[in-house]
Amino acid sequence: MTKTVTISDDLALRLEQRRKENGGESLDDVAEAVIVLGLVYDEAEFDENAGYADEELRTMIAEGDASGPAEPWSAAELTAEVRRRQAARQGRGG
Repeated sequence: MTKTVTISDDLALRLEQRRKENGGESLDDVAEAVIVLGLVYDEAEFDENAGYADEELRTMIAEGDASGPAEPWSAAELTAEVRRRQAARQGRGG
C-alpha cells in the first residue's frame, strides 16, 4: 500500500541533506529508512542495551573494531539491516 505524507519544508530539507550525504536514490527511500528506524525504536521497550545482553554487545563492539572503518550505506541497505535486526530480535523474544 502506498500513501502520501505531507511534511514541513524544514523536515524535507533535512531529509534531502541526508539523501545527498548518504547517496540515497530518492527522498522517499531516505524518509522510509528514517520512519522504519523510528518505529523500531518506538516499538521496543527502552533498554539501554537495545535488547542485547552485555556479552553480545561486547562481541559486537569487538567485531566492529576488528572490521576497520565503516563504509557509507545507502538508504535501502540501512532499511534492510534495520529490518533484519528487528526480525532477529523478535525471533529471540526481544
